[in-house]
Amino acid sequence: MELGWAYPKRRELIDLLVSSRNLDQNKHPINFQNKREFFPIFNVEIGMPKYRLSNGRTQDSQEQYYTKHKLPEDYFEKDIELEEVHKAQHNILKSQLKSGDTDLLIYFSKKEQEEPLILDSNGFVVNGNRRLCAMRELNKKDLEARNYPPKFSHIEVIILPPCSEDDILTLEGKLQIVEDIQADYVWTAEGCMYRSLRDKKGYSTERIATIYDKKQENIEDIILLLTYVDQYLESRNTPKQYELVLKEKFAFEAIIKGRKKLSDNDDKKDIFQSISFSLIEEGPLPGMGRLHSFIPKVVDNIDAIIERALQEFPLSEEQVSMKNESIEGGDLLGEDDFEIDLVNLARSLDKEENRTNIVHIVKDVIEAEEDRQQRFTVIQKIQRANALLQDAVNMFEDNTESDGIQSQLETIEFHVEALKEKLKNVTHQLFNR
Repeated sequence: MELGWAYPKRRELIDLLVSSRNLDQNKHPINFQNKREFFPIFNVEIGMPKYRLSNGRTQDSQEQYYTKHKLPEDYFEKDIELEEVHKAQHNILKSQLKSGDTDLLIYFSKKEQEEPLILDSNGFVVNGNRRLCAMRELNKKDLEARNYPPKFSHIEVIILPPCSEDDILTLEGKLQIVEDIQADYVWTAEGCMYRSLRDKKGYSTERIATIYDKKQENIEDIILLLTYVDQYLESRNTPKQYELVLKEKFAFEAIIKGRKKLSDNDDKKDIFQSISFSLIEEGPLPGMGRLHSFIPKVVDNIDAIIERALQEFPLSEEQVSMKNESIEGGDLLGEDDFEIDLVNLARSLDKEENRTNIVHIVKDVIEAEEDRQQRFTVIQKIQRANALLQDAVNMFEDNTESDGIQSQLETIEFHVEALKEKLKNVTHQLFNR
């Protein structure tokens, strides 16, 4: 499969096409450089265009690829003409052909190309990389099956004039909003794209927000979210393997909110984060519900969890020795024994052998607290009902409207008897223990 002609050959064809265009040629409209323009449509061989490697949709997969294969971080940037890099990019795109309800292989096996791909002046695909990948796969399939003429031997493209990277990013941002067969970005890819623009291209988050028609705080939030995702994956010895956390976006958002709620104590934040990472790794236990709903409960019960965890994970001999040395050497810098214990606890909870245990401990502590609150809530409701009935007695006069009172009192008596019966059963169970 040809994944893009060599640069001189591409340039020769592009120059020829652009110079030979005519007024009667079919055109395709796009908003480019702040104005609506109609660009002539050209037919080119499917092997001619090169994938655009600076592709937002594949940013997370690229980071995952070079990390997994122990390649340099600039693997997809150093030589954008390199054949092996385009093979890697083709395989990444191939893995993304199915998104949501749309499978581009199935789509293009039944339909023809309906809108042209957009190429820059050097023949790189600005918009339509996944579509090109799908059409190349179908063309390859036809050739292998000797189905002549093969489908998608030629494709329609439009060619942009020489322009800046900013022009291309702005166009990409506009086209991303259009709803057709193009899939929404995976959230990790979106975050990696914004982070790459900020860190490698020098774009401010304000400028990125303008390009992609988003709020600046949304850009900053998803980059921050990716920071905790990377911390989690690195702590599990799976750096950049973003496919492992695609379903856990809301859980990581809950971690960020939880840390903000514990802003007054860094040690508690570290303990909370270690616990949350263990919850993500182990998955929710029966009765926990969804993690993004359970993690806030960890924040609300952090003190009780810490108290229980300190009992379950006592200091090791090495930690006790280091603690004593710090105390004797006067290195505490104002820290008390409890603060030192919190630091050591955070380290203990981060150890692989303790992760499963802390998840069970957290579940036990939260369930016990919820049970206590439920029992207390019953008393509160009975007290409130009693107070309301007392008010009703005091307010009752000869001219009070009495219709319906009798039926309501009968219902109240029924509920009182039901509560008495439940109370009797509880008392009986306690007596027999």
